[in-house]
Amino acid sequence: MPLLFQIQFTSVSYLWLLACLGLGISYAFLLYKPSGHLNITLRYFLFTLRTISIALIAFLLFSPLVKTINRTVEKPLIILAQDNSASILLSKTKDFNWQNYNDQLKRLEKNLSADYELRTFNFAEEIDSGLNLKYDGSLTDISSVFKLIDDQFTNRNIGAVIIGTDGIYNRGPNPQYEIKNIKAPIYTIALGDTIARRDLLISNVNYNNIVYLNNEFQIGVSIEAYQSQGSASLLTVSSESSILISKPVLINSNEFRQTVLLNLPAERKGIQSYTIRLAALSNELSLINNTQTIFVEVIDGRKNVLIIANAPHPDISAIRQSIEINKNYSVKVRMGQEANLAEIEEAGLLILHQLPSISNNARDVLKLADAKPKFYVLGAQSNIPVFSSSQNVIAITSNGMLQEATATLNKDFYAFALSEGSRSKISNFGPLLSPFGNYALKGPSSLLIKQQIGKLPTEKPLLLFGEDIQGRVAVLAGEGIWRWRLEDFQENASHEAVDELITKTVQYLVSADDKRKFRVYPSKNTFDEHEHVILNAELYNDAYELVNTSDVNIVMKNKQGKSYSFVFSRSLNSYQLDAGELTAGEYNYTATTALGNVKHQAEGQFIIGRQEAEYKQSVANHQLLYTISKQNGGQMLSPERLEEIPELIRANEQVKAVYYDNPRYSELIDLKFLFFMVLALLSLEWLSRKRNGEI
Repeated sequence: MPLLFQIQFTSVSYLWLLACLGLGISYAFLLYKPSGHLNITLRYFLFTLRTISIALIAFLLFSPLVKTINRTVEKPLIILAQDNSASILLSKTKDFNWQNYNDQLKRLEKNLSADYELRTFNFAEEIDSGLNLKYDGSLTDISSVFKLIDDQFTNRNIGAVIIGTDGIYNRGPNPQYEIKNIKAPIYTIALGDTIARRDLLISNVNYNNIVYLNNEFQIGVSIEAYQSQGSASLLTVSSESSILISKPVLINSNEFRQTVLLNLPAERKGIQSYTIRLAALSNELSLINNTQTIFVEVIDGRKNVLIIANAPHPDISAIRQSIEINKNYSVKVRMGQEANLAEIEEAGLLILHQLPSISNNARDVLKLADAKPKFYVLGAQSNIPVFSSSQNVIAITSNGMLQEATATLNKDFYAFALSEGSRSKISNFGPLLSPFGNYALKGPSSLLIKQQIGKLPTEKPLLLFGEDIQGRVAVLAGEGIWRWRLEDFQENASHEAVDELITKTVQYLVSADDKRKFRVYPSKNTFDEHEHVILNAELYNDAYELVNTSDVNIVMKNKQGKSYSFVFSRSLNSYQLDAGELTAGEYNYTATTALGNVKHQAEGQFIIGRQEAEYKQSVANHQLLYTISKQNGGQMLSPERLEEIPELIRANEQVKAVYYDNPRYSELIDLKFLFFMVLALLSLEWLSRKRNGEI
């Protein structure tokens, strides 16, 4: 039976050891009383062996604990990060040699590695491990360094952060706001020149990326020039075929800024490119920033949406704002009888807010609207019986009362796709006010949102799509979507979820039936350089059901004739392709597949815009670097003082090793040598007694 207590082997344990020693002496005295059988030397020897054996066994029966301490040392962690963007070479001083600087960084890395744990990174549009420096990054995100430290090294003993940069950033937040969680001193290496040099550049072009065929559209070209007073240049805008505009630019100061407004014609459908160019000045710092290319999608007219409402309501404004996010749509709002036949005929979609109504408002207007796609929004003023008889999608039996209904998204809805983020947000929005009663479908329909009453999910539709004789019909069985839009902004600082729901609903209703069985389309028409290019594909069988049993291949070709081949991945019932990052330019694509013996082909185009942000600012921002260092107890140093950093770190009392003591308790009886020691003592005693005739 094990003892119910243990003693820790400390100074107090010696009292127990003395008690056990006394027990051993008593036992040995009883066994080896003075007698004439054994000589006195042998008796004392056997007495000692028995005393030690019994005392040790007795002490081990108390299961004493032995405390051992394992001490580990964590060296200070030094983070060394270097800006790898193109602005480092653009803003450099005349005597800066980047190859010598790289050699200095290597020596610094070797020096610090001897005494500290060192981690090195380079950053531009992204952050990577190591000091593989080419100074060719197209964007600069300085804050990414501090985010990485906060995410990956929060619980580490960070001794110091060393960051070499010119202070110019064009992606991410202000680095000053990201260092609040960094407790270590920050040493900044101030690269670049703070004195402006002779340069002429296009700093920005403001324009709408969607315009309408045969219309003129305006662009605003922002021009900057430094140390170029008295010079003149020529601003030209050209299309693929010819120069459209030429305009002289006179530079009247050494810090010149001017915005030139130009009107351009939209003469062809599709994605059109326009090149804006400033003629070079002599001895310019850079010629790359003298040119910028913009891409504009020219579409054949916008679609008209007419909202006819029973009475003023905040839902109307919310719906209108969401639709007008898409420049393809023009929205008009009319109350009751205000709408006329010309406006109805011109509209591609009618949104009927609480019409037909219990006040019979606009009954004559509704008769004019029979041959149009419709989007019904039901509410307290809706005449539910008249509504049920006016379309062939759904019938509702209601006593006129309303109930609160929250949204539950239907996973089996395929008419169009909402992003996962929007689906999640909509599911958490507050309730709409829906007609209380029984809902019955009249024919085939697609249910996007179901009603949830309290905590009880139901099959009652909240947002439903169907087909009527006159076209597509949508029914939102509830009022209060304006609250969703406010809630979306309050929770997420944007209206993206509600805007996406409304715009995709409108887009589905106004689009003509596309009978193509194979469709391929990019997630957007214009991608940024270093952005992943995403394309989607859909394949339909003869029953117009989505299938993805066949492979889909695609070949993309840019203007230079270089081709890229990919195979789509299957995603639910359709296809998706992540083509990764491609070089900037215009791309045409041809996708092919086969369903049975029938081959299908789809074509299209997209644009990848070139990132030129690094060439739009050539003056280093050393004030930012000084503030960052000062705020965190470090220093700003010039590249010439790079070799001083190890000594500065060693002299900083904040940079210290951390010692961790890890105590461990083990039972003394677990030590094997004690077993063999007791066995040896008892064996020696037994042999001695045997030899002398005591046994």
